[in-house]
Amino acid sequence: MEEYLVNVKRLRSQMNDIEEAAAKRSMEEQQQKTAIAALESDLNHVRGESKRLSDDAEEMLKVKASIGSEIMEKQKKISLLETECCTLSQTLELLQQERTTMLLQLKEKRSYYTRVTEELNLKVQERQVKLHYVLLEWYNSYMQKMTANVASGEDCLDAQVVETKVHHDETSERDKDMATALDSAKTKIDELKAKMSEIVEDRVKSKKLLEELNNKLLAAPQELREMDFKVLEEEQSSLMVDKAGEQEYLQSLEQRINQLKNISYVINCQCGKEYKVELGG
Repeated sequence: MEEYLVNVKRLRSQMNDIEEAAAKRSMEEQQQKTAIAALESDLNHVRGESKRLSDDAEEMLKVKASIGSEIMEKQKKISLLETECCTLSQTLELLQQERTTMLLQLKEKRSYYTRVTEELNLKVQERQVKLHYVLLEWYNSYMQKMTANVASGEDCLDAQVVETKVHHDETSERDKDMATALDSAKTKIDELKAKMSEIVEDRVKSKKLLEELNNKLLAAPQELREMDFKVLEEEQSSLMVDKAGEQEYLQSLEQRINQLKNISYVINCQCGKEYKVELGG
């Protein structure tokens, strides 16, 4: 009987130990469940942050690609503008040189034709004066001889006939001289007309060349015609500054993306372990 009571006490003691161990085990399990729930909450939060940062990184990559394409387009535009600016500058310089050359040629031709016209006018005037004096001399001589013949009467008829014949010969010679002078004057006048026609033709050609030159100048853009070369250089410098600013912004964007990739979180669990979460790729 005593042995039975001892066994019962021992059994009750073991049962109490088992119940205490079970209660302690249940408490530990509850603590672990609470820790696991907290860890899962932290992990979910980290996953959300990771997704958000990944979306931000993807958006930044899209922005980077868009900015890169814009930079490429602007670089192409800058190259085209530089080429066009160089071409137009050379064209304007050539047009200005051509215009200066044409003006000099026109000035030389104008002075030459003016001098030729003056010389021809002087020659024509000299011929006209000589012709006038020849005609006047012949008329005076003829009138004097006619008056002398009338005064001498019929007694001098034979002598008058002889004198008239001689005078007729002299008159013929003078007529020939007058005809020669008239032909020479006519030739000079024809030469003068030819020179004047040549001057008119050259003026027409020069006018056409000036009109073509003005049309070429008007065909250039108004901004470029009114713009100084220094202004063109300043615009090119400003375009290069914009290009450098865009390149700097692109580099800062790449640095920001690399910084986001290097972000990592360390989570301390209540069980004593540490978990490291990285956005490495």
